[in-house]
Amino acid sequence: MLKRYTFLKHPFYFVLENAEKMVGGLEKCIGVFCNENNELEALSYNNSLSKVNIENAEFLNDLRKTRTKFNWIKPEQVPFEVKKSHIEQLTFVDEESSSVLELRFKSIVDANYDVLYFYFKTNIGNFKITSSNEAMTVTVKEVIQNLLYNQIKLILEANYNNAEIHRNIASTINNSSLINRIKDLKEENYSRTKEIYQHLITHLTLSETTEFALSKEAITKLTTLNLSLPNIEKVLKASLEILINKYSLKDFYELTDQDIISTTIIPQEQLSIKEQNLGKTALFLDKYENAAKILHAKNEKITGLNIGNNCYPSISPAAISDILKKHQSKISLLLQQHPNKWIILRSNFKPIASIAEKNNLQNFNKLGA
Repeated sequence: MLKRYTFLKHPFYFVLENAEKMVGGLEKCIGVFCNENNELEALSYNNSLSKVNIENAEFLNDLRKTRTKFNWIKPEQVPFEVKKSHIEQLTFVDEESSSVLELRFKSIVDANYDVLYFYFKTNIGNFKITSSNEAMTVTVKEVIQNLLYNQIKLILEANYNNAEIHRNIASTINNSSLINRIKDLKEENYSRTKEIYQHLITHLTLSETTEFALSKEAITKLTTLNLSLPNIEKVLKASLEILINKYSLKDFYELTDQDIISTTIIPQEQLSIKEQNLGKTALFLDKYENAAKILHAKNEKITGLNIGNNCYPSISPAAISDILKKHQSKISLLLQQHPNKWIILRSNFKPIASIAEKNNLQNFNKLGA
């Protein structure tokens, strides 16, 4: 069974389920109360909880109006046992046969009182501990009612207090930082995706006089196609070819989602895990190479700090170092596979130049062997 805070429900649930542990000699226990949803409930516990079916709600309302804290009555006088209860002044003999303890507690939901009925067994020595007279029996009952009432009152107060503390704690929990972080990650992912797609378009339109850009809707459509980058490039190429042949374009054109020709998509190639991972590494190298080109044009030093500042979004030198360290073996393989790519990085960026030099030395040694 999954455990829950006891204060999530009305405390009478806890009292009813633990009544036999609180006091011995019980046949059953019934509770009538107004729950946290301002609804009247009547529950009985006898080995398990069960609802007491009461057709008339006014009956329960009337039952909860009496303010008497405790009272001993006969089983047949309990309102649930008979339709009408006629409680008269009891004699000591009547007191001895009155085996049901009625306890009332002020409700925190409405102005009435929640009621508990404890049905004690008459064939045990709960009230006949010794061969004492009737007066002693009444005294024993008074001791039991006071102890039980105070015990339950403490449970109720602790329950209400814990529930209030829990509400106060819950009201201070602020998820805004987590929500903002998720939002930032989504924006960062969108920016990177936009940068990659824009790089593809720039590469495809180097010889064109029109400058092309992607609208937000076009980027979203391309992303939802869930294609590999080579196939995204093919989609962009097909879309651009239709545009330049269909319209007389001016200096600038922004592609909309309607311009993306998704019906001519070539099925996604099944790349190996190794090829997919190399593709991710190649994207990092492309990004750093573009930043290095900008620095080279400005005649600035090609360092991790300057490369990071010229990436969009910007990247810290520590992040670049971490990526180069984790992707070192893949970078080495890519530099060997594509000797004419990432020229500026090979020549001017020490971490890449070091890997390239190591590759050249290994190749030389192989030839010498």
